Amino acid sequence: MNPKPSPLLRIVTIVVLSLAAAMTLLGGIGTTCVAFKAENFGPRMAALIPVKPIFQVLVFVSLAAGLFGVYAIVRLARGRRGSYNQALLFLLVGLVASGIQFYYSLTLRGSTAPNNMRLYLTAAALAVLLLLRLPGLWQRTGFERSHAGGGPTPAGGAALFVCGLVTITTPLWAAPTHVIGGENTANVLLWPLLGMGAALMLLGGLRFLTQARRAQAARLLPRKGRAM
Repeated sequence: MNPKPSPLLRIVTIVVLSLAAAMTLLGGIGTTCVAFKAENFGPRMAALIPVKPIFQVLVFVSLAAGLFGVYAIVRLARGRRGSYNQALLFLLVGLVASGIQFYYSLTLRGSTAPNNMRLYLTAAALAVLLLLRLPGLWQRTGFERSHAGGGPTPAGGAALFVCGLVTITTPLWAAPTHVIGGENTANVLLWPLLGMGAALMLLGGLRFLTQARRAQAARLLPRKGRAM
């Protein structure tokens, strides 16, 4: 007998993966400053000038990985075939890209923030995804049957909401590492971050509530059928 799927386990997994995807995208966007104009951000960032071409490649790799990660996570939440391997690929590419950036930042400017957050979060998400393959645990996620008989799931909405929350709060949590000359350079993208974050939170919240209601209705139908 297959174990009963755990909606909480599925949602937590999707949220963790979504945080990794959001950090990968924001990491790619945030790295554009030093990747193309490191000389404009003080002597510490100027130390990265020799590796600007490498950082420019990392920008495009991170953006591509982040977008692919969002695609893979949505498919995983819907229980699509092959989505687990796609999510795994996203995390591996994101981890390597972040690791390379971590190395150069540490050796050339003596600091890895805020990329260290991205590296640790991606590694944690990868560990979670691998742990799900333990005997009995994968069946509990219900990913293989989310939309093949398990009914609607609010995990996709939760993923969008979390990505939006991380995006809209970027100027706050990134401030300690982005204040140069008394100015928070993260505010350069303030309005795009606020607009994109608010849109993702709104869409995610609406989808979460809608799918949660549908899931509740799907659970009630068999009971009504038995009562009749």
